[in-house]
Amino acid sequence: MSGVKRKAGRLALGLAIGFGAPLAIAGEENATGQTSPDIRAEGTLEQVVVSARRSEQRLLDSAASIDLITAAQIHDGQAGLNLSEPLARAPGLFALNRQNHAQDLLISSRGFGANSTFGARGIKILVDGIPGTMADGQGQISHVDLTSADHIEVMRGPFSVLYGNSAGGVLAITSESGRAGLHATPYFGAGSFGQWRAGFKLDGTSDSTNYLLDAGDFHTDGYREHSAAERENQNAKLRIRVNEDTQLTLIANNVRLSALDPLGLTAAQLARNQSAAGNGAVSFQTRKRVEQIQGGFVLDQRVGTADSFSIAPYVGQRQTEQYLAAAGNGVIDLDRSFFGLTSAWHHRGELVQMPLDWVAGLEAGANADNRLAYTNAGGVRSGGATQDYSMGARNVDIYWQGELRPAERFALTAGVRDSRTDLESYNNLASTPTPGEHVYHASTGMVSLQYALADHTSAYASLGSGFDTPTLNQLFYSAAYVTGASSSNAGNIGLRAASTTQAELGIKSQFARTGWATFAIYSATTRDEIVIDSSVSGRAAFTNAPRTEREGAELSVRYGFAGQWQASAALTVIDARVSQTYYSYAGNAIATGNRIPGVPRQGLFSELMWRRDDRAAEWALEARANGAMAVNDVNAANASGYLVLGTRGVLRQSIGQWHLSEFVRVDNLFDRAYVGSVIVNQGSSQFYEGAPGRNWMAGISAQYDLR
Repeated sequence: MSGVKRKAGRLALGLAIGFGAPLAIAGEENATGQTSPDIRAEGTLEQVVVSARRSEQRLLDSAASIDLITAAQIHDGQAGLNLSEPLARAPGLFALNRQNHAQDLLISSRGFGANSTFGARGIKILVDGIPGTMADGQGQISHVDLTSADHIEVMRGPFSVLYGNSAGGVLAITSESGRAGLHATPYFGAGSFGQWRAGFKLDGTSDSTNYLLDAGDFHTDGYREHSAAERENQNAKLRIRVNEDTQLTLIANNVRLSALDPLGLTAAQLARNQSAAGNGAVSFQTRKRVEQIQGGFVLDQRVGTADSFSIAPYVGQRQTEQYLAAAGNGVIDLDRSFFGLTSAWHHRGELVQMPLDWVAGLEAGANADNRLAYTNAGGVRSGGATQDYSMGARNVDIYWQGELRPAERFALTAGVRDSRTDLESYNNLASTPTPGEHVYHASTGMVSLQYALADHTSAYASLGSGFDTPTLNQLFYSAAYVTGASSSNAGNIGLRAASTTQAELGIKSQFARTGWATFAIYSATTRDEIVIDSSVSGRAAFTNAPRTEREGAELSVRYGFAGQWQASAALTVIDARVSQTYYSYAGNAIATGNRIPGVPRQGLFSELMWRRDDRAAEWALEARANGAMAVNDVNAANASGYLVLGTRGVLRQSIGQWHLSEFVRVDNLFDRAYVGSVIVNQGSSQFYEGAPGRNWMAGISAQYDLR
């Protein structure tokens, strides 16, 4: 065994010594904005977010591009199957549904993360304050329990410096808190393609304790051939108020996933039958099995009237078994242990009689992987291990960010962060090379100026730098091995980290008691962007593009009309392109001006909703549209844009201690054939992942008030 686990153990010991004493003190949790789902009942002006500076702040006062997706938007009339449903409401973000539960969504923020081969890349994921992004920058979303989610914050742009190793921004999911009393809520839903979900939720309060428990199962036969999946999620949140200044929140969740992998389709296959499985999917029985368990706690402590601190240690285990469309090394068995800690000290005071609000902290994390590979003999693991690697990642980051208000209408925000990430990969078999170790270090910063144009309108300008290290997965394969030019995998340990400079101008306004709008334009330049060099049979090799650029505009509007009608829209326009020619391993020129693949030119979500004042009934019409997107770096092919419509209806009744809610929704009303997602740079031209035609989902939940 290499020094990976020894070094990880030393880091864990250091964290225990350095933070053991503060952990003995309980603390008060930062508030996280419980918002009304009805913008007529409570204006967006008072909605609260925490992601811009890790302490509560009105949405209007934040000089950052942030969208808050409320509980009603997550749950009411929604299928509740994956994050692509609520995230469609956030401009600048594309969460493309692959119709493939073995590969997660393809999530990108302002074009960052579009080349991820699985999971989320370039975006920092937080669930109840606990990172879902590992030390190497690889994020997972399979453990996110939508059924018990209270709200989601989506932040883009220069403010992401506060979170490090994620130029695209932040995705922060917060679970529900228990309500007064004790409530038991069974729920069930079923729909097209043999899919169903069922579960049970229990929440409540008892004296100084607040709790939430949720357990649910999901099954689908799959829209595409060879795409059936089963998933079990459990989520628990326990909050204890120790005293006036002290609060402790414990979080634990578990996910078990088993999913077939239909792979991608060529253009010809897509034209014949877009629900078919790709080449090799059936013959090699491509599939994935995942089990992950993690837990942690968030401690907040108020210290006097001006200071507070929070600390959040976490630990977890993830096991993955994946069958690829290849015989040699075609079965991957990955065992990952991970742990870490986030901390923040928050101070509200003055500097030369000017209000100063700052936050500083340390973050550290580690993951230790044991990666084995075996022969895939027609979907059966065969023989002994053909690969045996010990891999690891460690990061230690410190940051400071402050907001100074030199005048009533002005706010100046500045922040700095220093980050160090160590990645290593050692081969435990003497027959093949050992990739080695690489250390990445970056100091990043941001500055922003905000001005209140009127009581309910503010404008801001921001400039910031960010960076993204390669993930362990991106360092694993060499291009020569993936393309078949070499039978020995030397790895790709020399891959450089990407550095990004972003500038943004924006305006936010509550233009009426029931109207809210945000608008932002931005420009981002990235050097050494990490891009897919080649991708064959589920394996991908990566390289650095010398220079890329992104420019775009984002608009979000919500308005409550007279009567019982509401409307909302989120519009994204983005130009993501190569700005300096480079060459792939195969010798293909990636020319200046080529579009970055996997990033649609435009995105739109719009909704028109009618809701009774007593919320007993509601109906909505939704429109979702994405522009065309390139599927490879040479821009030899594209996936066409599309516009699809959906509708939903919800009924609610109260009968004694029972509170019932039923919904039905129909998506793709006009049965449009379109490509929902792509596999970037797939070497066999299996780029396309088709989306389903007209489909439906219906469900019921029944809350019983036990006390």
